[in-house]
Amino acid sequence: MNEIRLYNDREWLWPSADYHCWKHLTEQHPTVPDDILKLVGEVDTVVQAGGNCGLYTAVYAKHAKHVITFEPEPNNFHCLKENVKEKNVTMYEVALGDRSCSVGLKIDPINSGATRIINEGTIPQVKLDDYNLKPDLIHLDIEGYEQYALLGMLNTIETYHPAIALENGNGEAMLFNLGYKKHKQIGLDWLYL
Repeated sequence: MNEIRLYNDREWLWPSADYHCWKHLTEQHPTVPDDILKLVGEVDTVVQAGGNCGLYTAVYAKHAKHVITFEPEPNNFHCLKENVKEKNVTMYEVALGDRSCSVGLKIDPINSGATRIINEGTIPQVKLDDYNLKPDLIHLDIEGYEQYALLGMLNTIETYHPAIALENGNGEAMLFNLGYKKHKQIGLDWLYL
């Protein structure tokens, strides 16, 4: 069940039982995308995984020429599609990982942002490298699965060296091995350049 909520003079379709993620995104850390972009500068292409219901996606869409967002949880993806109508956003209802396969999801009923990947299931998982994108910024907020998503985008990272934001620094050792430096903490995310 979903409901309409108001934020920044805009209506958002949101999972009714969720207040944790909503509070996190609208009260505790609403400026994360803007703060990241202030440090990164002008961007043409942003890749975002963990699109959730679209709050951060909509912010990125104001600044980038193209935003590609990945959200595997079906209800979150439904809300994302309803909330973000910007023409420069491409959405995929898949998980990012280290290989193409099917995975399962563990859904937190009171926190729409805490959905986690589990071993087996019916949700498609893809590698970002298979999309042949040229991102200027990659922002991963995928509940501890960041290291697997990074493995699936090593060619993209090595070729284009985008700025990368990771929730809680998950998977950062891989970035250090690729020559990245930990730049700054923004909310719960760390920016690597």
